[in-house]
Amino acid sequence: MTTSAVTQLRQLQRSLYEKAYAEAHAIGGSESRAMLSYSAKFERSLPKTFEHSTLASLIDDMRRHRYVLYGDFHILRQSQRGLLRLIRSYGERLRTNKMVIALEMFKARDQDYIDAYLAGRLTEQQLLAQVNYHEEWGFPWPNFRMILDYARARKLPVIGINTDNGGRDTLAVRDRYAAERLCDAATRFPEHKIFCLIGEFHLADQHLPKALAAEQKRRDAVSSVLRVVNNVDRYYFELQRESAANSTEYLQLKKSFYCVMNSPPWMKWQTFAMWEEMRHSGLGSATDDDGDADPDLDLLTEDTFDVDYQFFQFVKNLAGFLGLKIDSSDLESFRIHFSRDGDFFADFGEDDRFDEAESNRLIERASIDGVHFVCRSKTVLLTDVSINNLAEAAGQYLQTLLTGFDDSTGAIGHDFLRRIIKSAVGMIASKILNPRRKCLELHHHKQIARRYKGQRLTGAASSKREIASAVMKFDKWIVARLLDADDGSPEAPRGLVILDRRSHYQLSREIGQMLGFGLYKKVIAGKVPAARMKRLFKKKAQTPGTAWAEICGLYRLMIG
Repeated sequence: MTTSAVTQLRQLQRSLYEKAYAEAHAIGGSESRAMLSYSAKFERSLPKTFEHSTLASLIDDMRRHRYVLYGDFHILRQSQRGLLRLIRSYGERLRTNKMVIALEMFKARDQDYIDAYLAGRLTEQQLLAQVNYHEEWGFPWPNFRMILDYARARKLPVIGINTDNGGRDTLAVRDRYAAERLCDAATRFPEHKIFCLIGEFHLADQHLPKALAAEQKRRDAVSSVLRVVNNVDRYYFELQRESAANSTEYLQLKKSFYCVMNSPPWMKWQTFAMWEEMRHSGLGSATDDDGDADPDLDLLTEDTFDVDYQFFQFVKNLAGFLGLKIDSSDLESFRIHFSRDGDFFADFGEDDRFDEAESNRLIERASIDGVHFVCRSKTVLLTDVSINNLAEAAGQYLQTLLTGFDDSTGAIGHDFLRRIIKSAVGMIASKILNPRRKCLELHHHKQIARRYKGQRLTGAASSKREIASAVMKFDKWIVARLLDADDGSPEAPRGLVILDRRSHYQLSREIGQMLGFGLYKKVIAGKVPAARMKRLFKKKAQTPGTAWAEICGLYRLMIG
């Protein structure tokens, strides 16, 4: 990427950060303002300097400590994912399940319900109702559910460490109480590593670490503590001056103190602002008597969260960064249908341009990924309001506006190639707005295929292996075609096309994201001009020949 293009990307990131930061700090009630104040004080207390580290080094250091305290930014999904990755990596590296997960989201008195859920005696909705989740905690449940799902699959103990009064108690009271519960866990599970997910401001020197040291001293059972924070604003911009290409960074702040950077700070604050707006409109925690989201809520009314506005802003930001000239009035021809449960049939399923089987495939894709953009009708199907999802759809919408792109023409083999291009565009758009978004690359698929080779698998693991093997077959096929200068525009192997349809277009999505990710990396590394990304949004791929040529070009860039 040219110096001016790198500068432009950084300017975009800085402007997004300043806007999101201002929005986040301009809204919210007293509880949220208190949280923001705690967060700001905590960040100011952090070391001014850091050293680069690695996940391997962090895992090795974790081996020497009994307690791992992980500072959580409750609204940001990447924050909870960061802890889950540490737990998973530690367990795989040491080949152990001797780990306890302590969660601030639960009160200690909830323990019987937690145990019952992990044992399969309570359903998800029963658990939420019994612990009064939406009123007592209220932060996005899917972010925390994935931790419980992992614990249940691995049979890991999970404990609640919050007081009966939760956030109504002072920080000092909650720290002392959490310290007592953590020490209790150490006694009950003497050979286990104890991972604690708790609000980041609890990790300040004078808070939970001090309370935990005092409680251990009182019990004459002193063990060492390692702290991990994540996504600190000033560290991100300092890292950005060094490189724009990194996805996840591991920083050592001082002895036994680390920071994980897996999300740009503007996403943190944008997510906070979106959550606040949805919460105050009733969307953040509204449920019916069974704990389900209220089906009568309309996300798109004027007095609720304006997802249309957010989507429109993403489209404009992408067009501006890529230097794409398009009239503002032309940008407003989209429709967004939102349903947490993927219930789109009333709005989309009756569209006579799609038969029932195709409608089902598209709706299922939206339910799995959280988003799906329907080119023909310029419609976004949204089940999860997230920045990555809105950015992905914004890029695909922009491409459709500029080229008339459609990935559902009825020509099965050709549409398979088109969906690959569409997914590549979506990945590039989301990477521009979130440079730390992850993606499975070719070597990841090879690792998955090797890891599960010969095993008897069911469910998600079986599907994961099947898609990984299919990606490798596609790789072998296309590399052979690239070596044949007279090959024209061949049809993809029928077995892959059929698998793509059967998997609700998972295969074409994986291949496309892999290619888009590869192009973005090459541009950022300065090996390919930035105009190559712009071309992907503007160049028509309406015939089998042009679609094939575009994919060949992307593949050469990825493997070259």
